[in-house]
Amino acid sequence: MAEAPDDILVTVITPTYNQAKYIAACIESVLGQSHRNIEYLIFDACSNDGTEAIVGKYLGDRRIRYVRERDNGQASAINKGFAQARGDIVCWLNSDDFFFDGQVLGKVCRVFASRPDVDVITGDGYLAAEDGSLDSPLVAADPATLSAKGMATSYYIMQPATFWRRSDLRLDESFIFAFDWKFFAQMFRDCRPVYYLHEYLAVYRPHEASKTTQDNARRKYEGWQVLKFAGASRLQAGWAYFIYALYNASERSSLPLLKRGAHFINRVMRVLSGGRIFST
Repeated sequence: MAEAPDDILVTVITPTYNQAKYIAACIESVLGQSHRNIEYLIFDACSNDGTEAIVGKYLGDRRIRYVRERDNGQASAINKGFAQARGDIVCWLNSDDFFFDGQVLGKVCRVFASRPDVDVITGDGYLAAEDGSLDSPLVAADPATLSAKGMATSYYIMQPATFWRRSDLRLDESFIFAFDWKFFAQMFRDCRPVYYLHEYLAVYRPHEASKTTQDNARRKYEGWQVLKFAGASRLQAGWAYFIYALYNASERSSLPLLKRGAHFINRVMRVLSGGRIFST
């Protein structure tokens, strides 16, 4: 690792598929960083909505490498980036998200340069409306949750606001929804030193087509699997399985009322348990 912050090479990985509506803002937030030492890898799973033409407008910047090919899902595309990354520091930024401002990578690199003991930096962010306008801050209510114990309770970390020293760690491609949660839970299980940077670093933009807005049994199942992997308590893991079972029964029997009931009792349990027992 180079000691001077400006000499640190940062690899940013963006997986995309049919995100033409959002990807320009994502790309511009990366190329507009004051920290110029960037390797930007964009993996497009053969979008058919004009994404290729939009990305093409930026390919004059030699820091971008655009790969357009089929993959086995989002985790597969990101893992390709991990395998090809040359940067000292790595992160991924989904194509519907973007960095908070042009100073983000500079701030992150200054911390990494001054703190060789730190392996991972995670920070705060903003929730945005679909048009990209900032809506509400996403700030760690309790930095203590950014720990192995916290990750065995819920997914507290903000993925686009997280950066780490390049390693051999990879995403679990068998997961559709919770591969990021499991990835960061593994980091904490490996006792990698994590630094919480109380700064706005990224903007998360949920919309109708995004995975995080999907509330289904597969998502609940993967959450239960990650909780077990992360070492959750029997009560927490058991409750997560119970909620998954209700969701699964609801979808199999086409009884949406059952899912709504599961959602309600899950919220009640979270309150009654003081935030220790619930399904994410």
